[in-house]
Amino acid sequence: MERRIKIVWMLSIVAMLLITAGQAYWLRNQYQYMNDEQIHDIYDRILQTAEKYDSIRAPQPKKVLTSANMFFYQLNKSIDLEKRTTIDELVLGVLKGRDLESVGQNIETLRIELDDSDRVDKGGAKLPRDNYSLDSIIPNDRVLVKDSFKINMSDKHAPNLNDIINLYRLELDVPFALQEFDSLLAMHLDERMFDTWLEVSKDTTYLWNPMLTRHGTLLHPYIEVNYPYNPLKRQSVIVKVDISPHVVLIRMGWQLSGSICLIFLLGLCLLFQIKTILKQRRIDELRKSFVNTMIHELKRPVQALKMCVAFLNDKSLRIDEKAMDEVIHDSMSELDNLSAYLSKLRDMTRADDEHTQLSIRTFSIKETLEKLIRLYHMPEGKDVSIETHFSEETLVTADPVHVSNIISNLIENAVKYSGTSVHIVVDCLVHNHQLTIRVSDNGIGIPASEQNRVFDKFYRGSNLPDRSLPGIGLGLSYVKLLVEAHHGIISLSSQTGKGTEIEINIPQ
Repeated sequence: MERRIKIVWMLSIVAMLLITAGQAYWLRNQYQYMNDEQIHDIYDRILQTAEKYDSIRAPQPKKVLTSANMFFYQLNKSIDLEKRTTIDELVLGVLKGRDLESVGQNIETLRIELDDSDRVDKGGAKLPRDNYSLDSIIPNDRVLVKDSFKINMSDKHAPNLNDIINLYRLELDVPFALQEFDSLLAMHLDERMFDTWLEVSKDTTYLWNPMLTRHGTLLHPYIEVNYPYNPLKRQSVIVKVDISPHVVLIRMGWQLSGSICLIFLLGLCLLFQIKTILKQRRIDELRKSFVNTMIHELKRPVQALKMCVAFLNDKSLRIDEKAMDEVIHDSMSELDNLSAYLSKLRDMTRADDEHTQLSIRTFSIKETLEKLIRLYHMPEGKDVSIETHFSEETLVTADPVHVSNIISNLIENAVKYSGTSVHIVVDCLVHNHQLTIRVSDNGIGIPASEQNRVFDKFYRGSNLPDRSLPGIGLGLSYVKLLVEAHHGIISLSSQTGKGTEIEINIPQ
């Protein structure tokens, strides 16, 4: 039995842990998924803000590319024989003045004609292909801005050439203003906490497209978005945004609540299962104890009766009348004990099976108690005194038979578990629509560790001065059943060696 109980407990605990771990893993994945959605939403808003800011900068007044200046560019290709690769060189710049007659062409055809086979110097003479350069066409005194970049335009990650040039021209005319970008970003991020700064990358690799980087922990994440507003010069704006876990947790409210309720319900089921197993085990132990006690208790009167019958069977002993009287008296006493055991066991069984059927009526508690004390059989060898107290109102509404059984059992216990001099006080009070019965004695008392168990079936205390005292542990459990049948409450207070007081409250 012990092994089976341990196996059931272990399997139940393992199942509980596995289910809890599964729920935690599922919730973590859900949290991660919804957190990713929030991150991508923030990322999209940052890109939309950057595009909108570029569109706002574009029509603003020009600082470099005014009506008096002209923008130019050239894309040259060369071959690196050592590395066996093609090198693209992009030359960008701004010329002072829009009059291009000195170079013999307009700016829009400048690059086209540079790719033709016929090329001219500053004086209009044709130059061979090897001797041709941009400097030979454009006078240095007219160059306002000029930049040269070596890039690999065949890279699949590289954007359209026109897009690169437009970003370069936009930064020349209207430089990126971080304060204006922050104001626009604050409106798009809905009061989320963020931080921004401008950065010029020292990495020789060009960053053409925005880049998202995750940082932090699962519960305290944040992201950094690197947006290149002028990729040719490796200029970018960094946006750091703190991700709010509580937003995700609020969205997961129903899932979290359902999982917590499920785990809580499973925990309650496990605790209830363990409690039921412990209760069944305890009942099994009490039953074994009850059987052993019953065998012991029934053996004693049966043995005594057997001795009495043997005495009566001896004709020579029957002549002694005094001995006959003692044998008959002992036989009657043992028969009374046997009858009391069986009667108490019958009452307990009937109370369990029939849920204690009551016959409620109004009667005088004073008359019932006085009759009970008058008819009570005082045991030999003990000096018993019973003191009673009553309130002015003595009429109560209850089952008189069961109330008599309650008081009788309490008095019997007080007498049984006391010394040779027994003093019992019984108070019967009616106050505020409630009947209070209080029975106190000067007996051996009940240890504090056992006071919660004395109302269990078949339980007997461990501090009995004499283990041969008759009893099967049904008295107080029977009293509790009768009190609860009246919708009442029973309580106990006791001190070892000083006595016990039991109080019963029955509503009226």
